[in-house]
Amino acid sequence: MIKVSIIIPVYNAEKYLEECIRSVQAQTLNELEIICVDDGSTDNSPEILTQFQDGDKRIVLCRQENQGAGAARNLGIQKAEGKYIAFLDADDYYIDKEALSVMFHICETGNLPVCGSLRKHVKNGRVETEPLIQGQTADEVICGTLLNYNDFQLDYNYQSFLYLKEHLTENKICFPNYRRFQDPPFLVRTLYAAGRFAVAETYLYCYRLSDMEQRFDTQKTCDLLHGLIDNLCFAKEHNLEILFRNTVCRLEDEYVDIICKNITEDNLDVLVLLIQANQIIRDYYKEKSYVIQPIRTLLLCMNQSLYRDRLIHMVKKQEKIAVYGAGKYGKLFWEFLKKNNLHSRVSVFVVSDLKGNETEIKGIPVVELQDFSKEKACQMFVSVRRGVLDEIKRKLNEIKRCSYTVVKEEFLHAIAIEFIR
Repeated sequence: MIKVSIIIPVYNAEKYLEECIRSVQAQTLNELEIICVDDGSTDNSPEILTQFQDGDKRIVLCRQENQGAGAARNLGIQKAEGKYIAFLDADDYYIDKEALSVMFHICETGNLPVCGSLRKHVKNGRVETEPLIQGQTADEVICGTLLNYNDFQLDYNYQSFLYLKEHLTENKICFPNYRRFQDPPFLVRTLYAAGRFAVAETYLYCYRLSDMEQRFDTQKTCDLLHGLIDNLCFAKEHNLEILFRNTVCRLEDEYVDIICKNITEDNLDVLVLLIQANQIIRDYYKEKSYVIQPIRTLLLCMNQSLYRDRLIHMVKKQEKIAVYGAGKYGKLFWEFLKKNNLHSRVSVFVVSDLKGNETEIKGIPVVELQDFSKEKACQMFVSVRRGVLDEIKRKLNEIKRCSYTVVKEEFLHAIAIEFIR
């Protein structure tokens, strides 16, 4: 009996493919099959797959014209003969050799259709632990106990789960035919249908972080928006407030720069989808005036010269300034000042808490607000995301140490798009 089918879509993955497959072969669970779906590769991937198949009869090789990873995984589901299914991307790999065995045992003994595991990622050559569930560190996940999906409503990290094939087929769950963001709608529907799931105390998956912006064009951005809209609609239909809120954050923060970058004058499909998403969010929040961040950024991009000139004029009037925010937005504002030869006026970056922050940026010290002394008091420019702005304004109003100007988030996104282009 085949216990687990591992489905690997392969497209021009020759650099990491061998490590990927060998990590599956190293699993102590022997009753498995490795379904490799060649998605129209033009590099040496097909030859590597054939060599592996010759040496390991557990490898099943399928080929299709290039249709994307979602279509490749759907083909793998159709071909799978295992009782359970797992998914692995060809540039990633499995870590703990016992992981699949542990997860299989949890599903079998608990009669569960889904079991998750802890995960890691590779960044700049370093392997680091990352949370399986948004907002929780790995050691906060309650391993080995049943978790209700409604309590977490996660949408990411589908590769870290083992799925009962019958659960997928009976609920008619598959990957939508999108080139991007096809996996969150799959995971949401799978876990919602399951109701409950467990997390094994083992590390199955290691994910290679890549430059996300380079992976998108206009069509893939449309697919991204289709996937986001799918999850917004599903969350609205099933009263999944956490999922709805997280999806809005992905639209307004995580992907805003990519979305705005890929709107072109000869293809307004992205804008049409943004308007559709905006209407769904308006209806859900019952706020008729709600305008999502990507649309506000586009509007500012159309006529931002006056705002830009006003900011430059304000900075030029100061001998020294402070920038509140040492993350993405604070650094973007510094880059904007550098482009206008004003970066030397930044004397300090200010943060609410140094924990988790750098102590120096571009040779400029980063200090906590409480240590921002009266002697250093100067005009402050607040460059942070909208979600934390109210709390920061409250703190600044309490200490009354300096006057401050809030840099519009949509302006920061607009200049980020300029730097990307």
